[in-house]
Amino acid sequence: MKRISDVLSSRRSLFSTIIFVAACLAAYFALSLFFVGREEASKASRAAFFADTIGGALERLEHLPFVIAKDRMIAQALIEEDGGQINPLLAEFGQRADAEEVYVMDLRGQTIAASNFADEISFIGEFYTFRPYFQDAIAGRTGRYFAVGATSGRPGYFVSEPVRDGFGRIIGVVVVKIGLDALNRAWRDSGERILVTNRAGVVLLASEDSYLFSTIRPLPGGERQEIESLQQFGTRPLDRLDWEVHGETRVRLDGVEYLYSTADVTGEGWQLHLLSSLAGSQQQAALAVFSMAVAVLALVIVMAGYRSRQLRTALAVSDADRARLAREIEVRRAAEAQLKAAQVELERSSRLAALGQLSASITHELGQPISAMRNYLVAEEIAEGAAPGALNRQLGALVERMQGITQQLRFFATPGGAERRVFSMADAIEGAETLVKHDLVAKGVSLSLDFGAKPACVSGDQHRLEQVLVNLLRNAVDAVAESKVREIRVQVRVERSEVVTEVRDTGEGLMGQSFGDLQEPFMTTKSSGEGMGLGLAISAQIVKEMGGTLDARDGEAGGAIFTITLPQEEDMT
Repeated sequence: MKRISDVLSSRRSLFSTIIFVAACLAAYFALSLFFVGREEASKASRAAFFADTIGGALERLEHLPFVIAKDRMIAQALIEEDGGQINPLLAEFGQRADAEEVYVMDLRGQTIAASNFADEISFIGEFYTFRPYFQDAIAGRTGRYFAVGATSGRPGYFVSEPVRDGFGRIIGVVVVKIGLDALNRAWRDSGERILVTNRAGVVLLASEDSYLFSTIRPLPGGERQEIESLQQFGTRPLDRLDWEVHGETRVRLDGVEYLYSTADVTGEGWQLHLLSSLAGSQQQAALAVFSMAVAVLALVIVMAGYRSRQLRTALAVSDADRARLAREIEVRRAAEAQLKAAQVELERSSRLAALGQLSASITHELGQPISAMRNYLVAEEIAEGAAPGALNRQLGALVERMQGITQQLRFFATPGGAERRVFSMADAIEGAETLVKHDLVAKGVSLSLDFGAKPACVSGDQHRLEQVLVNLLRNAVDAVAESKVREIRVQVRVERSEVVTEVRDTGEGLMGQSFGDLQEPFMTTKSSGEGMGLGLAISAQIVKEMGGTLDARDGEAGGAIFTITLPQEEDMT
């Protein structure tokens, strides 16, 4: 039984293989016919397109000889038999119009002026009486002719026009030579196989240089003699190509069969031949069949490895679960970090809110007694009628310090509320400079201001912003008081619709503290009695109310840099 089963299995495998090979062969032939048919359907339109490009290249400069012939300098040069004066003019015409050559001949066919007058091989002095384009122009017609240059040896398309004097008499000929090498190169670069023949079957243009000036059919003796007498193709032998046409859509060239399509070049009697290799269509069919066979074999392999793939799939699911769990852990850690940051910010906001309430209470309770003490001291000075004594001066200083502290608290307790207006950042800085000038002079600190080239305007309460700047400048003065170099620099610049103001000093920097630590209420590095540590907290709050930010960092060369960033406003002055 086992042997019978093995035999049956072997027969089924052989039968399946035969069916598979037969299906591949059938698909190959069907696809070959399909790709060949598609290529044949598109060749006619492509051939017409390439024929139109030739016509366009020939017609591009067809008007140029007529325009040049109308120039008075051309006629004058022919009348005076002096072409030297128009050589530069012809060179300029050729350069601007991208013509290969432009030249003028007299009635004898001798060239008296040419655009290549300065070249080693020039047309000047040469006779081209034998050219049909000269004979047509002398007869009063526009001449058109393709030929290999008798002097330069380069092929081109010649267009001629007669030159007439003031009485309408023909006195010479203007000729423009159009180079067609660019077409040959373009076809070669495109990968297309193209030949263009004239009525005699001579190849004038081709995507491969080896086909040029060959023939696709036998050239009768009379036609060959006429071509040689006109020197149309110079000394080219005009050998015949190995060319055989089979039906309307097939041609054999050099032993290789091609798909074949033709199109006429309008007005020239030329014919364009577009060839496409059958091997390309066959290769496409073979590639498609090969892809199909690979797909079928891949399907068989997939089915054979189904069980092992199930195991790998389960393992992949397990790995995915572990990866998902790891991502969830990372997300949870990030959320915990954000929550902690939010709690810190909430605690800070709560402390600031409590500080505002406490400030309002202290200001209310101490404001009147301090004012009464100050008035009492003033009354004592008036009553004594003389300069106050040492005790009164000490008491006055203490009262001023207490009043300054309550002013800070009052300002912090009632932020905002002022009317917003647009003002210059430079004005605010100059106002702050006036208030701290005494401190600068007293401690020998130099202050430099750089307001930038562009006006920088912001919106808000200028006096409140000046208090921020005064606070930053006084902190900077204190920071550089013990330094060897006592310099403060204020710089204003506009970046991406924002006004950035930096206050730099040459002190010891932030000494490892973050800006968040520095703006904590009652956080101060000054001696007792010199400050309450509310300055930066108040300043940060003021800048925030104006829609900006206040930040601080250590400078690269030392010292601290405090940065105020505010939205830029248009100058309303």
